[in-house]
Amino acid sequence: MLKRLIGVILGLVAGMIVVALIEGLGHALWPPPPGTDLRDPEQLKALLPTLPIGALASIVAAWALGSFGGGWMAATIARSPREGLAVGFILMCMGVLTMVQIPHPLWMWVMGVVLPLPAAWLGAQLRPKTG
Repeated sequence: MLKRLIGVILGLVAGMIVVALIEGLGHALWPPPPGTDLRDPEQLKALLPTLPIGALASIVAAWALGSFGGGWMAATIARSPREGLAVGFILMCMGVLTMVQIPHPLWMWVMGVVLPLPAAWLGAQLRPKTG
């Protein structure tokens, strides 16, 4: 039981690190205007509609790859794919919460709900299968 819980916790940490790294890369490729505070929801609401499609796609890629990496980590530690799916579900819920707080285009809603679980499942399936 403890191994499963640790797997989910470390899977979430790994997934959030992957999301942060990829979103950081997106910010480097498509920097926000000078003086933008990315922690301010009101500024993000104003900024999001002005972003190019590549910047938005990098956010969706971050969500999917974070779920993949987090699912892999959780399933590897717990030695079970269920924990990987749990991480994907939690990360999907976090993405939905973000989209509720900061309006996103419909296609991002669809991708943000559709991609995390299959990505986490794939990551969990690719875990090392030991003993």
